[in-house]
Amino acid sequence: MIRNVFNKKMLKNIDWILIAVVFFVILFGVIAMSSATSDTTGLDETATIGDYLANISYYYGSLQLLFFGLGVVLICIILIMDYNNLRDFSNILYWILVGLLVAVLIFGVNRRGVKGWFRLGSFDFQPAELGKLVMIIVTAKEFAKITEGHSEGITRFRDLLPVLWKFVIPFVLILIQPDWGTAIVYLFTLGGMMLMAKVSWRILGVMGLAIVGSLPVAWLLMQDWQKERIMSFIDPTMNADNAYQLKQAKSVIQNGGIEGKGLYSPELLTQRRNYLPEEHTDFLFAATTEAVGYIGALVIILLYGFILFRLMQLSMRAKDDFGAYIIIGITFMLLFHVIENIGMNIGVLPITGIPLPYFSYGGSSLLTNMIALGLVLNVNMRRVRHSI
Repeated sequence: MIRNVFNKKMLKNIDWILIAVVFFVILFGVIAMSSATSDTTGLDETATIGDYLANISYYYGSLQLLFFGLGVVLICIILIMDYNNLRDFSNILYWILVGLLVAVLIFGVNRRGVKGWFRLGSFDFQPAELGKLVMIIVTAKEFAKITEGHSEGITRFRDLLPVLWKFVIPFVLILIQPDWGTAIVYLFTLGGMMLMAKVSWRILGVMGLAIVGSLPVAWLLMQDWQKERIMSFIDPTMNADNAYQLKQAKSVIQNGGIEGKGLYSPELLTQRRNYLPEEHTDFLFAATTEAVGYIGALVIILLYGFILFRLMQLSMRAKDDFGAYIIIGITFMLLFHVIENIGMNIGVLPITGIPLPYFSYGGSSLLTNMIALGLVLNVNMRRVRHSI
């Protein structure tokens, strides 16, 4: 069966180094979220291994491993098909996404002020999360139709219209939820793909000015709690409740110091119940920094730097523009997540609820990023090797 689908050269093109680094980040994240949600504050130097095991939290880590296993299965399925077949199904995927985004506004559940999830038994599914990849595929197809065989890039605004109108519909539906963080991810990803498609600077400049000009309107459309998050970032004294999370994140990071307190250590502030809200999701980086210190946090950042650099390399090896744009879109999607999540954890960016890819807890997020990895590996398997 495998011989019929793959040839030896394609199997050799699988990027095992990228897989190893991503899987390491995922598995370390499982350990980190277990440490952050455990309670070992009552243990001292006389505690036995059994005492520690009895106080360790396995709940979120076990669920994350379940999603990880499902993600590995999805990657294997994705590798079987030729990614170019996605061109034929991109329109179907797009309208399914639009349908789900409309349905979630009607039948979805509200979490933290955002109506963007379907409740599926014990699990929640966020269509906008998977929609990031759908929009990358749709945008890659449209850009490839324009640029394949042409090196001058995109110089006419009308050539962008098929991309822009397809982008606007899901973008607006996500704003209605209102999930501004995810909407910004969509916008950042589109911008990165436009840069790689060599859209003229004149067009980019006009679009940039239009975005800046729309900021006052965006402010008026924001919910009060979203405005309070931004104002709390600017001046933490304005709203003590909204500034609490940021203050606690800074506190646990500072408590870790250079070398950290150690995973599952009773000295961790995150071992205290509710000391750092969302310590296993949006603020797992802060909780982990307390455990592994600034040195460990730097290693995590370097691992993400390697992943992003590797993706840029692989995009340049793709055999066609469609494959290159897919990898570029995924690269910019992950880049924004890394910058925003780490930025809000250390207090240099506002809190948006953006998880750290492959690391933070979240089924929809992890599965989306595993599918993204599968697409990257798929494109690279079918590459034409050339110097970069």
